[in-house]
Amino acid sequence: MANVQVVTVRNVTRHRYLVYLIIWLCILFPVLYFKISDRPVPDNKTVNTSVNSVHKYKRTVSRVNYNDLTKVCNPPHMIERGDEGNIGLLNNSLTIQGVIILTRHGDRGPMNHVRNIADIDCSMEPDQDQEYNGYTKFLQNIFFNMSLQFLGPFHGYPLYPPQNNCSISQLTPIGVSQMLKLGRTLRSVYHPLLSVSNSDDIIIYSTKYRRTFQSALAFMYSVLSPDVLSKVTFKESDSYSYCFDHCACFNVNSLQMKMKQSSAKRLKGRRVVEKMLKRIHNIVHLMSSTVRVDPYLIRDSIMTYVCHGASLPCYQNDCVTYDNVEQLFNYIDWDLERYAKHGLLRKYGLLKSYGFALNIAMNLLKMVSESKPRLVLYSGHDLTAQYLLAAFGVLNAQTMSPHYASRLVFEVYRNNTVDTTYPSRDFYFRVIFNGKDVTRSVAFCRTRSKNWTDSSIYLCPIESAIRFIHDDYFITFNASNYKEACGIRS
Repeated sequence: MANVQVVTVRNVTRHRYLVYLIIWLCILFPVLYFKISDRPVPDNKTVNTSVNSVHKYKRTVSRVNYNDLTKVCNPPHMIERGDEGNIGLLNNSLTIQGVIILTRHGDRGPMNHVRNIADIDCSMEPDQDQEYNGYTKFLQNIFFNMSLQFLGPFHGYPLYPPQNNCSISQLTPIGVSQMLKLGRTLRSVYHPLLSVSNSDDIIIYSTKYRRTFQSALAFMYSVLSPDVLSKVTFKESDSYSYCFDHCACFNVNSLQMKMKQSSAKRLKGRRVVEKMLKRIHNIVHLMSSTVRVDPYLIRDSIMTYVCHGASLPCYQNDCVTYDNVEQLFNYIDWDLERYAKHGLLRKYGLLKSYGFALNIAMNLLKMVSESKPRLVLYSGHDLTAQYLLAAFGVLNAQTMSPHYASRLVFEVYRNNTVDTTYPSRDFYFRVIFNGKDVTRSVAFCRTRSKNWTDSSIYLCPIESAIRFIHDDYFITFNASNYKEACGIRS
């Protein structure tokens, strides 16, 4: 009988310990999940922590001043009006018909896990708080009082990032501020054109990433009135290159491999730089492998510190220095000059951007024949812009490495001085990249651009763009269509 009691006591004790263990695990796992997750808020919550409560936890760490290095970050105060819209009406001879805008998303966290990311403050400077707060209050209002159907496939996404967050690959509050400033800047240029009340006049595309969607939303908030914005349905692109129905291309991989080999060869020729990059790579990245270092990936990681005024990282008594960062950025500038001159780059851009070019051509024709849309936005990535500019023959170090919140604008104009039976011949366009008119650099515009009254103004006929995209696009491949150029057998 005594033995039975002992066994019973042991079983009760074991069951009690088991219950305690289960309770402990139930508490521990959720805590660990939210600690290690790079998602500050689960995706089924579209509104982040309120701005007021977040300000209580704002760090007061002084920021490091990196001076000239921050040009690659494109902080909000550097975003200004450039050549956009500066031709005016030219004595009423021209009327602006519409604009097509491709943007790169705003500032984001690194693409790789980097050291001390939790200590990096990705909040805004105090002078940017007011605009950001107004924007987040607007988003909270539409979440609680309005339908989110206008967001289309993005209705379940968080509408904006948390205040201090610097998560892997996610938009930061500074990124939101950049897009707000960019939208406000372009609205001041195109305000008469964009004073629309009909949602059919606006088309908004975004790739299926939070950073591009949130960037598009912030940009359009600054461009449109809230009532118009809430009527426009966002559209999604499955590809960061906006390839639409022309994504599968066999020859793309071959071209990419050859260009990567050229890049690796250039780096091998700079032994001192290569050795420094391996060292920086091991310091900066938590999970590092020095089998092959990518200088562009390292720059992306370093920008997390530089763009947010954070101290450069250290590891095992070795630290990244300011001089190291200068050397890295100088090497990138040198390499981009050579990359832009690579003989295969334009072919690569042509294949990657064919579907995108077709979509742009379709919207250009609608602007000519239907007088709408008035504004088309494509919210994309650095490579989205790089591929399209390469396809159009605008090849230089700046266009091959678009900074955060870059913009590529196509302005469409109608010539009021002629009236032909071919409407497309009455229409012209300009191409402006980050505020600089690059129309004369576009391959199919070089011999056909019209020099207007002002000798500095060049316009390219819409007809030239349509002819290039539909008839001449694959001439450099000695092919007549996409499948032939891609080496796809029917």
